[in-house]
Amino acid sequence: MRGDVIRIVMHIGLIVVLALGWGVIGNAEDAAFQQVIEADWAQQEERLGRQPSDPTAIADALARTTALFQALSAAPQPLDLSNANQTLTQYQEQALEIETRSGSERLALYHAIRWLNRETALRNPLLPSTPLVFMKRHRFICQMLHEYLGYFYDYGDIAGGGVYRLEKPGYSFEHTDLIQDRLPKGNFTTLALAYDAQTVYFAFAERAPQKPEYDSPERRGFHLYQVKPDGSGLVQLTDEHFDDFDPCPLPDGGLAFMSTRRGGFGRCHNPWEPLATYTLHRMNADGGAIQTLSFHETNEWHPQVLNDGRIVYTRWDYVDRSAAHFHGLWISNPDGTNPIHLFGSYTQRINACYQPHPIPHSRKVMFVAGAHHADVGGSLVMVDPERVALDPQTGEDDLGSIERVTPSVCFPETEEGWPDSYFHSPWPLSEDFYLVSFSFDPLPGMGPNVASDTETGLYLLDRFGTMELLFREPGISAMYPIPLAPRPVPPAIPSQRDPQLGEEGEFMLSNIYNTLYGTDTTNPVQSLRIFQILPKSETHVANQPRIGYANAESARMLLGEVPVEPDGSAYFRAPANVPLAFQSVDASGRAIHGMRSITYLQPGERRGCVGCHESRGTVQNTQRLQAFQRPPSVIAAGLDGSKPWSFPRLVQPVLEAHCIQCHNGDAHPLNLRSQPTEDGFTLAYGQLRPYVRWYEWGDATIRPITTLPGQMPASVSPLTRILEEHRWQNRIELSEAEWKAIFLWLDGNASFYGSYSPSERLAQRQGEAIPPPALQ
Repeated sequence: MRGDVIRIVMHIGLIVVLALGWGVIGNAEDAAFQQVIEADWAQQEERLGRQPSDPTAIADALARTTALFQALSAAPQPLDLSNANQTLTQYQEQALEIETRSGSERLALYHAIRWLNRETALRNPLLPSTPLVFMKRHRFICQMLHEYLGYFYDYGDIAGGGVYRLEKPGYSFEHTDLIQDRLPKGNFTTLALAYDAQTVYFAFAERAPQKPEYDSPERRGFHLYQVKPDGSGLVQLTDEHFDDFDPCPLPDGGLAFMSTRRGGFGRCHNPWEPLATYTLHRMNADGGAIQTLSFHETNEWHPQVLNDGRIVYTRWDYVDRSAAHFHGLWISNPDGTNPIHLFGSYTQRINACYQPHPIPHSRKVMFVAGAHHADVGGSLVMVDPERVALDPQTGEDDLGSIERVTPSVCFPETEEGWPDSYFHSPWPLSEDFYLVSFSFDPLPGMGPNVASDTETGLYLLDRFGTMELLFREPGISAMYPIPLAPRPVPPAIPSQRDPQLGEEGEFMLSNIYNTLYGTDTTNPVQSLRIFQILPKSETHVANQPRIGYANAESARMLLGEVPVEPDGSAYFRAPANVPLAFQSVDASGRAIHGMRSITYLQPGERRGCVGCHESRGTVQNTQRLQAFQRPPSVIAAGLDGSKPWSFPRLVQPVLEAHCIQCHNGDAHPLNLRSQPTEDGFTLAYGQLRPYVRWYEWGDATIRPITTLPGQMPASVSPLTRILEEHRWQNRIELSEAEWKAIFLWLDGNASFYGSYSPSERLAQRQGEAIPPPALQ
């Protein structure tokens, strides 16, 4: 075989010694390996619409190899590529005459360039000369939410996979099974490795004997396990009736992970898909002391520890917005404090940001630009946190902070369409070199209408376009390639929580006028409204129950208001462990600006911010700020009917006092009486709909992505103008409290109910007060 290769190369005028590192290809096993590699190269060219023997393919292979040589020669640990450079020069000279060569000669030159490239890439000092740990798995194909809930693998009767050690990455497909049939029939997902490379973590879900109902005690879920790299020490870390997955070793020795333990469901699902909410948690290394770190009201994914010790993860953020977008990157401290947005929650040009991973010796983070209505996978992207910014006109994410590492794969579920191939589970070695999982198949899922499972292999990829196969097995996906080598431990960030605050925390706002949109004090802010967003309970089905006009919205209640001082500062205590959202309010009771996201406090947390979406790096001297010269404010309760939300108690009394005398159905077609209707609301609520504007997932929304100052519902709803005209015409005279009730209702997204419970909703519809839910 070696002689055949040499004769082909000599036939095209090259006298080359192929010192390829993996030795002479002289037996059937080596020859089969070579054939698989070369077939993979051919498939790479096919996805670009060409053959390996095409002159453009040869030119690109030379360009990639040249760029690779330059990068490795200039690396901190440079390779001696003098001999290889001589060979590359000969290939470049032969390529100048490529048009005169036959197809077989061109193919031989292409293969020679690719083998030279492959051997050089595998010598990269950043690639440890150790085995890789990886996972084989099958996936439930629908969308990313289903991938991590064991119920759906019973639903689809899917099983298989395992955790493996690839012994000689790049030189052989030889691999060792670390589980070896010690777990029952089931499914594997989400792999991680301890910093000392002595423990492998993964999630596994046993299959039920027969498909159970979601609420059955027989339903299985994903649980976390650990095993040693040699296959010993297999231990189950979590149990109970939850799904636990996405293990992430922490610098302090604990483990972060995602779990359904917080409870609740998403708000946009079909009757057949009970999709539980899972959020960020942590536990000790032995599985004890489990804590909820995130009280976000919908799902989160893929935690990783940044180089500075904080956790980066994906949050699905659709409060009063589209449920099919806004899967952005968020960062928090390892104790769950100070969750902040990094990138991707305020754009539709990237649908979802999955599997973030810090890049060694860099501030940048790599992630997969994926889709909502598909399984996880997509294009590789790097984001630079130092360049992250929001557009000062629109409030949307500025894409100037990102780099498309794989531009041949489009951003799924955007105006770019759906990709014909996709990447998964990147493990960056540097800003230039990465281990990754890749599939030549289209991204599977309900959105691209690809119903069958696809196949991914493990690759060494670089930013120059070189992609070298490390492992592939027909019929199953290989994912999560991780070098079995120790790596530096990021700093362990100590918790700053103050136990004296009990189950509360404190917010400290420096200047509410310091905003992304500039400083505007012409309409002074008098107070902050503090809403508690209520995670969905009772049922998982979209709009069952419906809360109000808006599609798939959250129930909420107003905890109350706190004052904002004339200098724009505020300081107040708030309950911990609950999702909160704020609105700035003027003297009339109208909201100036408001959140379409949530935040939360850990018990004992003190959180400070300069303003509202102020520029990154903004600081302010707080010593002279007025709010900080006194004790923290206590939240002052709001109007009757706001805790929890109740249109019959908040708004209907105003209608009864001022409007029904004309709008009663006898003298006017607009009937504002309180009779219940078949749609679960009241006549007055339905009649007001044409005069109200709100934020939602759908065409009725005021703005789909962000909120701009002055565009809150009370400011843009025709009802406000109509009521003001009635006042000018001396037809009504509302009290200050009544005006504020109307404005509060509108700015609270004009919801009707504040509960998902059938019995409580019936009581609310009848005008009765119901107790607020427990804070935890």
